[in-house]
Amino acid sequence: MNNLLKPVLVLLTALFMGACSSPHYRITLRDGREFLAANEPSFSQKTGYYKFRDLAGKDALIRADEVLMLHEM
Repeated sequence: MNNLLKPVLVLLTALFMGACSSPHYRITLRDGREFLAANEPSFSQKTGYYKFRDLAGKDALIRADEVLMLHEM
């Protein structure tokens, strides 16, 4: 029984820590493509682009008129 308890506790700890992390965002474009953002996309009124960091840690820009929906996950 003890051999089964350790993996279950590790799994529960990992799930709990994942739930405490910052929310991710799904960006759906008008053509159906989707991107996952590690942070909330910020919109620049001056440029007309959304700026965000993807899950790989790279900065990205998307034109606002291409975005259909932003969804917090």
